[in-house]
Amino acid sequence: MANQRIQVEDLDFDAIKTNLKNFLSSQDTFKDYDFEGSALNVLLDVLSYNTHYNALYTNLALNESFLDTATKRSSVVSLAKQLGYITRSSRGASAIINVTVSGSASSSNVLTLPKNSAFKTVINGKEYNFFTVADITTPKVNNTYTFNNVTIKEGQLLTFRYTASNTTRYIIPNKDVDLSTLTVKISKQGQTGFELYNREDGILNLTKDSAVYFIREIDDELYEISFGDDTIGKSVQPGSIITFDYFVTSKDAANSNVPVTFLYQGANLGGLVGVTSVLNPNGGALNEDLDSVRYNAPRAYAAQNRGVTVEDYKTLITATYPNIDAVNVWGGEDNVPPSYGKVFISIKPSNTLTLTDAEKEVILTDVLKSRNIVSITPELVDPSFVYLDITSTVYYNPKTTNKDSETIKTIVTDAINAFGTNNLGKFTSVFRMSNLSTAIDRSDASIVSNVTTTKLQVRKTPAYDVSVKYQLNLEYPIFNAQAPGISVNTTGFYILNSDKLHFIDDDGFGNLRLIRYDDGEKIIVNPTIGTITYSNGTLTINSLHVTMVDSSHGSEDIQFTLKPESYDAASIRNQIIDISNITVSVIADKVATGEAAGGANYIFSSSRS
Repeated sequence: MANQRIQVEDLDFDAIKTNLKNFLSSQDTFKDYDFEGSALNVLLDVLSYNTHYNALYTNLALNESFLDTATKRSSVVSLAKQLGYITRSSRGASAIINVTVSGSASSSNVLTLPKNSAFKTVINGKEYNFFTVADITTPKVNNTYTFNNVTIKEGQLLTFRYTASNTTRYIIPNKDVDLSTLTVKISKQGQTGFELYNREDGILNLTKDSAVYFIREIDDELYEISFGDDTIGKSVQPGSIITFDYFVTSKDAANSNVPVTFLYQGANLGGLVGVTSVLNPNGGALNEDLDSVRYNAPRAYAAQNRGVTVEDYKTLITATYPNIDAVNVWGGEDNVPPSYGKVFISIKPSNTLTLTDAEKEVILTDVLKSRNIVSITPELVDPSFVYLDITSTVYYNPKTTNKDSETIKTIVTDAINAFGTNNLGKFTSVFRMSNLSTAIDRSDASIVSNVTTTKLQVRKTPAYDVSVKYQLNLEYPIFNAQAPGISVNTTGFYILNSDKLHFIDDDGFGNLRLIRYDDGEKIIVNPTIGTITYSNGTLTINSLHVTMVDSSHGSEDIQFTLKPESYDAASIRNQIIDISNITVSVIADKVATGEAAGGANYIFSSSRS
């Protein structure tokens, strides 16, 4: 009898065993053999198990050979290294403080706050240590030394040393190392001084005298340091002392959205030390996760460590700077107004609305300067936030649910917030009213329909006690019904020589007006304080002298609320669209309950209200 072929495409245990039985049954020797009641059945189990185990192992091993299917960190990191990509380490939170030293008996006209001076604070009930990252010197003024805008970094300061040899692997023995704080110093045998080696991720422009080190992630999320060979980079002579200074961080645990108090813990500075917080701790981050490595590694390889295309800039920034929630890049030819020879970059940090000046400087100098095309100048632009004020009237059928109107209201509000989280808050976000309406209808089975509208809100921080010209460029058409105050209104503020709240609205004919209310009656203080171009949403206030704002709305900004021409909105360049205010009304649907005569209880008008 001809042998039956084994079906090798079936790799689960039962299918393998069945195929083996079928194969043996096709042989004359086992033609009528009872496999189920024999000892051979046990051997078939063992053979099937071994075959299934090997097939599974081979499949998993093959998956680990490709970046997009590998699941083990060691595999993903190893494949990324083949593309020249270095995974991003953990990063400790940074804060900015002012330090004063008063009552000093020192006659010196200057005082130095040493690098690694210690400070401590308590965040969420846990104590964290911060250190200065550089020596800072300041002059004495009125018997007080003042150190302004001092950057301090969270972590535990550690030092580890190796004696160089040709067989030693130089491994940083701690997890959660912040590589941005790593300092590598080489002391030659018999010498007291040291030479500072700098990190280098590429080999271009390196010579045999370049004092650089290279770094890569190895097993267990540790990092290994290597040096040159006197051809590409300077080598380290055997017997030299290699010193690693670095911080082990608490990652994002030390980030804080509320003010914190720092206490000085460093060496005696000869006087009373006072510390004032300028910027709360932020920027702490976990080491790069596998999804991020899979995304960034091939793009970093395509960028070849240089900024040419828009995607190159995005990759360079996201791969080297972890404190980023979103980034957008556009060429100067697409800017308004055009600015040729520039590339504009807007970054939304993870924990704040905008980058600090120090963070911008790091990105421009450390990340982009050596990778940028000579003829192109990068420029960082703060994000511009456009908020949506959403009002929704929801109709539901009380006969199909035991939920009351307040419960339905909570469900709808949560659905709108979830819609914003999933679709907005990023550059290039697009808001579609139809999609939001669908999400509201689907939030609960009892909801039969909704009528939802939006208004746009932008916020402007005024300059106090000075007359200033203000301009807002929404780049969204604003609804114009040619009726007084129909499209623009603001929150209140106080102006020079007046103790009454003032506001701004429009007259429907392109003019912005300064107004106030006396016993409920609108008084037009200045009918032409500025202009509005309805076609593109440009507002210009010629001159406004603000002394104080009404902060009862929870902000120190003046909030402009505008009625858009279209309920749909798309972010442009540095704009980020997000949801600000949500107002939900829940009404029992009369058609569904049978209370409406003629089966209809709504009349819709084609005009905008």
